[in-house]
Amino acid sequence: MPGVSRVSDSIDADALFAPLDDYRRLGLAVSGGPDSLALLLLAHRFAEGTGTRDRFVVYAVDHGLRLEAAGEVAFVVREAERLGFKARALRWEGVKPATGIQEAARLARYRLIAEAMAEDGAQVLLTAHHLGDQAETILMRMAHGSGLEGLRGMDYFSEIGDLKIIRPLLGVDPADLRAVVDAAGIVPVADPSNSDIDYERVRWRRAMPMLAALGLDAKRLARFAERMRDADRALESLTSRAFAEVSVSDTLKTALIDRALLMSLPRAVAARVIGRALDRVGDGKKPHALAAVEALTDRLILERVRATLHGCIIHSDRGTIRIEREPGRAAAAARRRKEPSVS
Repeated sequence: MPGVSRVSDSIDADALFAPLDDYRRLGLAVSGGPDSLALLLLAHRFAEGTGTRDRFVVYAVDHGLRLEAAGEVAFVVREAERLGFKARALRWEGVKPATGIQEAARLARYRLIAEAMAEDGAQVLLTAHHLGDQAETILMRMAHGSGLEGLRGMDYFSEIGDLKIIRPLLGVDPADLRAVVDAAGIVPVADPSNSDIDYERVRWRRAMPMLAALGLDAKRLARFAERMRDADRALESLTSRAFAEVSVSDTLKTALIDRALLMSLPRAVAARVIGRALDRVGDGKKPHALAAVEALTDRLILERVRATLHGCIIHSDRGTIRIEREPGRAAAAARRRKEPSVS
């Protein structure tokens, strides 16, 4: 096929895809940009060498936000089929939100792909997130005051609901991905949102060259994320041991914590224990305001407390910390348990 044999050899496709042998069928998220086209081409190189072309299904989503998107999706489908892959064009229908459109589009994209993958028997979705994306993510989370859990960046493997996601290109420089596409003679799609400074990620992307000149390049940020991941795992292990001593009621409406236990723990672990208790007892949504959880933990160690946070009532005396679900939240949680789930 024209354009295929000239694919750049700078990236080892076998090293990217061989670890995924346990998955019978793989989905590829391809938008038509240079990164996802490189993922498509590398998957083709691997499939050609192993005779596993039927393992891959390509998914392209038209979010209905730009007139050009339908043509871009058609382009992706043509390229995928030219390479011998099954490809599906998906579209986000319905009214779009006035705010938070990028996040809404991301969730809609994953929902549509997850539904299509279930029909196709694909078990995991591969995305083209790369080294530059990881660096931008870390900078954004650092600016937002994230703790270790956020500063570990994107993980190689993650889940959104029932959708399993793997990012095989997370350690690959985007310039190398662009070289793969250029060598194949394919002109990628140019998404104008990638240069729109109204989006925070774009602003950080533009700042990266200046940071790199000061020594803070994408590779160093990725190494920082790896170290944060190691530290996060260590803290999670300590937290799990400490939380085993927390008494949580069978109905998940109450948690009792020995104040002496909390005082004996390193502050970072103590805050995680409180955060986990709030998560178990609260309305089922993980607390995002780390600073608020840390401030509450400090108060619980130093003084008697009566407060509310994350759908919970927290009160403590000299010996015990009691965390209870707010009455209104308890009723709402009970209603949700009775409602049928929607996939």
